[in-house]
Amino acid sequence: MEFDGDVLTIDLGMSMEEIKGFEEFIRPRIEYIETIEIAEGGAFASSALLALLVSIKRTRPDIAIGFLDKAQHASPHYGTIHWKCHD
Repeated sequence: MEFDGDVLTIDLGMSMEEIKGFEEFIRPRIEYIETIEIAEGGAFASSALLALLVSIKRTRPDIAIGFLDKAQHASPHYGTIHWKCHD
């Protein structure tokens, strides 16, 4: 996890402990973050990260999470992953 100004860059391969730490980190700072980016080359370690990102996007719809908006991810382990977003 890397925080630079109003951009937060995270890795998809976070463990559950890292995801919990990420949630604790972002909760008090959510109003100051404009963009959440995903580091290149990562592979999902847990679907909990995707659920947390969706929750963040619903809490603050104006935050830019290009990974979610793209609705697909090319994983080196799982191939291309697609998802649909419903409100």
